[in-house]
Amino acid sequence: MRHLLFLLFCITSTAIHAQKIGISIFNELNLQTVLVTPVSGQYSLIMGNEEFLLSPNQIVYISKVGDSLRVRDMSSNLGTWKRVSLVGQTGTDVVRINPISPAHPARIYDDNLGFYADFGRLMLVNLVEQNKYIAGVVESESGPSAPLEFYKVQAILARTYALGHIERHQGEGFNLCDAVHCQAYKGKSVKNPDIIKASKETAGLIVVDETEQLIVGAFHANCGGETANSGNVWLKSHNYLVSVTDTYCRNSPSANWELRIPLREWKIFLNEKGVDTTALAITQYNQVLKNREYTYNIGGKQIPLSDIRTHFKLRSSFFSVEVVSNSIRLKGRGYGHGVGLCQDGAINMARRGKSHTEILEHYFSKVRIVPYNTLPQIPQLEDIATVE
Repeated sequence: MRHLLFLLFCITSTAIHAQKIGISIFNELNLQTVLVTPVSGQYSLIMGNEEFLLSPNQIVYISKVGDSLRVRDMSSNLGTWKRVSLVGQTGTDVVRINPISPAHPARIYDDNLGFYADFGRLMLVNLVEQNKYIAGVVESESGPSAPLEFYKVQAILARTYALGHIERHQGEGFNLCDAVHCQAYKGKSVKNPDIIKASKETAGLIVVDETEQLIVGAFHANCGGETANSGNVWLKSHNYLVSVTDTYCRNSPSANWELRIPLREWKIFLNEKGVDTTALAITQYNQVLKNREYTYNIGGKQIPLSDIRTHFKLRSSFFSVEVVSNSIRLKGRGYGHGVGLCQDGAINMARRGKSHTEILEHYFSKVRIVPYNTLPQIPQLEDIATVE
């Protein structure tokens, strides 16, 4: 039986009151060996009943061997164990993890780590205080150069997502992973102190709809001036994810794009969609601002614009079509699926003095920001972290 977040049993008494969340890191790598180096604070390496106090910058190798782990430092073999825990003692502990096999750029992480062999690879679980995790997600998803109020928006959305999916990987021994389908998480936030400040100042806050259910906190880079209806992009519609006009993003670098496609390739695509191009003249197609469309109507067929975006790897599905000589010229707006928060627009709103509440209420209809511990139907992190 897999135990969820086994390293909880090794946490010091000072940390046990903090809300921790278990994140599988380097989750998409077939890890076999990692190099572990304490960066700051004080760490203990716990293996079975043995505990080793690590020196600052001491290098430890942990390798998967069968269903066990081999642990060694630069001078000796420390043994083979089923599970290993790296436990911080100060609350400000930071560790560097450098994957060796396969090789991958090193990352640094806050708080504690658990190691075990499963799924044919070395598993690493970062047991990290919730606000530190949220700050790491915000930095990964938003970049380091935005205003504080924008980071507050992203922190609240990241926390909403985390709480809504907190049991996604429970059967695998952790809460969430660091891949995009959970939330991008590349370790400790280090590039802008405002990101950590935003996470702390919004601690515990989430977004709910009119029925007090956690929202789908969708976001994208740039909507091109108008966000998209969720029901026209996804299979499921949400009444708080409806199209809104956005004047804040139109002058951003990613607001406009252009691409030329050979006419022959365009016709091949249309033929695959059932359009007979031999007896059809391809005419201009124009999406007008404030009237975002979702299908390309041609030859009696309605082709979802999202299909065209996927096939030709376009920045968005918000584009117009022109025939220019022997090519198709696409003039597009925006970057991403267009549903929910427009990051460029939200950044500009924050720069113009809008609060995180005003920004969220602009992009999400009829929602409220509330403390998550006021909603009893939502699992609490303290409870989840001790489930076996």
